[in-house]
Amino acid sequence: MQDKAALECILSHNDKLPTLPGIAIKILEAVQKDRPDLKEIGEILATDPPLSAEVLRLINSSLYALPRKVTSVFHAVNMLGLNTVKNLALSFALIKRTRSNGNGAFDYPQFWKNSLTVAVSARLIAEQVAPAVVEDAFFIGLLHDMGMLTLARCMPDQYSLVIREAAQAACTQQDAENQILGFDHMAVGQYLLGSWGLPQHFCLPISCHHDPEKLETNDSESLEMSRILHLATLYTELFHSDRHSPSLGLIDHYAQRYGFEKRLDVDGVGARIVDQTRQIFPFFELTLKDEAGYLEIVDRARAELIHVSSNFIDQLLEQQRQIQVLRRQATHDGLTQLMNYQFFYETLGREIARSQRSRTPLTVIMSDIDRFKAVNDTYGHLAGDRALQFVAEHLKTSLRETDFIARYGGEEFAMVLYNIPPEDAIAVADRVRQTLSEVPIQFDGRTFRITMSFGIATMHPDDAIDREELLNRADKALYRAKSAGRNCCHFYHRRLRCTATAS
Repeated sequence: MQDKAALECILSHNDKLPTLPGIAIKILEAVQKDRPDLKEIGEILATDPPLSAEVLRLINSSLYALPRKVTSVFHAVNMLGLNTVKNLALSFALIKRTRSNGNGAFDYPQFWKNSLTVAVSARLIAEQVAPAVVEDAFFIGLLHDMGMLTLARCMPDQYSLVIREAAQAACTQQDAENQILGFDHMAVGQYLLGSWGLPQHFCLPISCHHDPEKLETNDSESLEMSRILHLATLYTELFHSDRHSPSLGLIDHYAQRYGFEKRLDVDGVGARIVDQTRQIFPFFELTLKDEAGYLEIVDRARAELIHVSSNFIDQLLEQQRQIQVLRRQATHDGLTQLMNYQFFYETLGREIARSQRSRTPLTVIMSDIDRFKAVNDTYGHLAGDRALQFVAEHLKTSLRETDFIARYGGEEFAMVLYNIPPEDAIAVADRVRQTLSEVPIQFDGRTFRITMSFGIATMHPDDAIDREELLNRADKALYRAKSAGRNCCHFYHRRLRCTATAS
């Protein structure tokens, strides 16, 4: 579910997708030219006096500690460089013009506090480990969780479930997202920034900022930025969680793992984050609460770590990995790695609600391996298991990334196809049926083939049916397909006429 095509299918037609403010688009267009014109940048900012004033206020603050006051955007560009001024202008334009009054469990003010803390943290880390990308680190840090904001705006009801699951199950936000939505905010953030026209060295680090080692690229700059972002998120957790010493221990662990330990003053950066967030929050109309408490966190966390065994962090990471494995086992079938029945049932309920809100059709396909008992009796149960795995692999490669597939029970499989006309759903099912019957299965030196029957039911936007009724209709259609001789597809309607037959 995490490739660009899948996310584009979900998000590209959503009118609540966050967009860059007009002035931000003009700035990006200007700086992406082969030879950026500084005068043009200044003229663009001059069209928005409040934005220019905010940028100049921040540049003249102690955050930059310039030797003399900057009085114009042109002066700022000459003093700090185009990249710094550009990133600051984009930051102000983005934060102040993408606030939302949306309902639901998403806390917008806290979101921007966390994002700014990551931005400040990333900038301070980059100063020590990658000075050439300091200002890019700030802006990318600010954008790193835009996928969360996107999901909260585009899928408010479902994302409220994500937030509730993360809190109740004490799991990470991305784990809850993957369990409930099938993808996470990092993939959404990468897609969003790409749709804004931002360069790949901005988009790629965001795609894996919680686990940089999963970043599939040969671009060392993107990998380094992803690692900087990861450490910056850990610093933010240090200040916003109740368990300070594990967070600081994780920072130590990953700083060493990434080869930063000799360049990065972990405790010093933590203290400077407190100081700089205190300075920068008011510029964005945000407040920092319990300042005295923040100032004590690093010292207290370091003191607590003294009493922790040397392998504590390794144990913590292994525990997190085991939790992910158990969560996966609870929602997916062990043999086929498809959704299990319970997770599919819950997912179908959410997809029906989404279909009704967006007024788009939703199709359920129930399928069954024909004469599966004969496969087990003739070739053995291990061959039967291989047949089930073969079907799962075939379904995953034959359907869209946005479709949901489950092992419904025994030799029965279920699929959910979102926003597809009934005639196309029928064609998909018949194509899967036909291609599956043509491919031989090899097991233990023997070769055999299988066929499948398919029952299809589509819910239209005006249908007042629930998931039980939709599943019941698909099951009735499957029963008729089996009764008609197997290896065929039936589409449900009141008279259950056949709409696709065996080849």
